[in-house]
Amino acid sequence: MDKEIYKLIYDLSPRFKRKTLGELLNEEKPYIIVNGKRHRIKKRELLKLKEIASENLEIPIVLEVDASLESGTIKVSGKEAVKVVSKILGREYNPFSEEDVLYIYKPELRILRRELPTTTQLLFRLSMY
Repeated sequence: MDKEIYKLIYDLSPRFKRKTLGELLNEEKPYIIVNGKRHRIKKRELLKLKEIASENLEIPIVLEVDASLESGTIKVSGKEAVKVVSKILGREYNPFSEEDVLYIYKPELRILRRELPTTTQLLFRLSMY
C-alpha cells in the first residue's frame, strides 16, 4: 500500500530540466520541459527577472512544500533564487549573507505566483520519519 501511495505522489511531483535565465532570454519562444511536455515561459517574466537577477539564475525557481516543515511554509533554495524572491516580496536581502535558503508562507506564495506564474514551480516533498 505504501509503495502505491509514494508512486502516486511521485507521479504528481513535476520533473523538469532547468535552464538559465540567459539561455531563455536568447530563445525566440522560451520554454522548459516539465513532465515531458513543453512549458512556455512568458517573456515579460524573463525581462522582469533580468532586472533583478544574474543570467545564471536557474528557471524554474523551485518553491518546495515539504511535509517536515510547519504547515503553510514554503522553502526557496539557492542564492540567486533567494535574491529574486526577496526582492519580489519586498523582503530585506543581504548579498553578503551566506544564507541560501528562504522560508515564505502562503500569503507570500500567492504574491510570488501572481508575479511569476511561468517561472516558478511548486514541488511537493514527503519526509520520512
